[in-house]
Amino acid sequence: MNELGTEIHLHARVFRAAGEWYADVGDERDPQPDNPLWWGSYDSQRAAITAACERIAALHRAHVLHLDDQEAS
Repeated sequence: MNELGTEIHLHARVFRAAGEWYADVGDERDPQPDNPLWWGSYDSQRAAITAACERIAALHRAHVLHLDDQEAS
């Protein structure tokens, strides 16, 4: 549980293959790397890590907004 009282279970995987860096984000319901919620390819490990962190933050914000909308209803 985080400071907002919400739970979100995501993980990021950063790896290198064929000279490119890849990042993917998955959730606990489907942790298989062949079907991520999101993925991208990058020129550097740092860029892949940054992109994965930004995507997790965006998914978290969307989740919090969804919870806020539910409470307002």
